Amino acid sequence: MSSPPDSARAAATGTLVRVQAKARLPRRLRTLGMVVGVGGAFTASLVLLVYPWLQWWDDNYFSRLIPVWSSGYLRGAVTGLGVVNLVLSLGSMVRIRRR
Repeated sequence: MSSPPDSARAAATGTLVRVQAKARLPRRLRTLGMVVGVGGAFTASLVLLVYPWLQWWDDNYFSRLIPVWSSGYLRGAVTGLGVVNLVLSLGSMVRIRRR
């Protein structure tokens, strides 16, 4: 007769079963993933900072649908999102550098 699995035996006896932890990625691979993510956020922030003030902003599909599209308020709001994203990505860069 075979013995019950560890989880069934633990439930019957009221003891805890140690679960094997997931294998962690090597430190360099984790750092590389963080650098790629922060690089993407940094690039997106630069696009949000610059794109609203280019001519291409007015020459797209949405400019015909949304009358407020060419407003300076919307352009400023998008640029503000770019500034927030830039500050967050620079903070992440500093945190990665300190590791």
